[in-house]
Amino acid sequence: MSIRPSSSSFTPAATPRTAATAPAVTAPPAGLRKGDSGPKVKQLQDGLQKLGYLTKAQVASGPGTFGSQTEAAVKKFQGDQKLPTTGFYGEQTAAALKKALAKPTTPTTPTQPGKFTKPEVVNTPSPNSDSRNGTDIDAIILHHTGTNNGKGDLAWMRNPQSKVSANYMLDTDGKIYQLVGDEKRSWHAGKSALNGVPTDMNARSIGIEIVNDGSGKTAFTEAQYKSLTQLVGYLKQEYKVPAGNILGHKDIAVPKGRKDDPAANFDWNRLRKGIGT
Repeated sequence: MSIRPSSSSFTPAATPRTAATAPAVTAPPAGLRKGDSGPKVKQLQDGLQKLGYLTKAQVASGPGTFGSQTEAAVKKFQGDQKLPTTGFYGEQTAAALKKALAKPTTPTTPTQPGKFTKPEVVNTPSPNSDSRNGTDIDAIILHHTGTNNGKGDLAWMRNPQSKVSANYMLDTDGKIYQLVGDEKRSWHAGKSALNGVPTDMNARSIGIEIVNDGSGKTAFTEAQYKSLTQLVGYLKQEYKVPAGNILGHKDIAVPKGRKDDPAANFDWNRLRKGIGT
């Protein structure tokens, strides 16, 4: 979509609610071990998930309980930090976790074995999101922003008055910004349908905005294609998205023809070849 008001037709959920920016994930105090439970363990799990040592499903299977999976994740983190792999969350491990979580980018540690790891992203939270209400992610939708001004596009999607957002934005230099966590419903698709069936695409998809004016004359950059291939490949792998559900906004917008993004000069063949579909 173009994220500007002149061409955006964002429609929130039927009864939207104001969503606060998600609180920062921080390291809990030291002194946790296998068998412990409670909010401090959940805080530890959230930190390990953010860094890629636990998946969302693993955290959900035992939130707040320091079990075998959490212990294994702590040991893996300790090994990567060149600390004794005891599985005990002590002072050294807590200090290392605090330092890792304070970094502005997300490490590329994969959350599961596979071809793609999550590329580095700059976390720039947008308040324009709400809950997926349990809907599984099964689609990835690509957009162009409608401008060549990444800084301005980023500011607009973080403005509560715009009522638009995406999970990710790719600037012309290939830098990836994450505005809305994967687990949240970003506001990028508007009225939409999948394979002709009306549906809430915001709830079931990851939205990716690519900084480009959408004229069909401005080339998408090499850096953008490289970052997009890594990001889409990772998301497809992580959420088991069918290849046929990696689409442009023009493919899902209702009525048909309402949107034309990504622009006609976007190289779909290059992306699909890069992610192996």
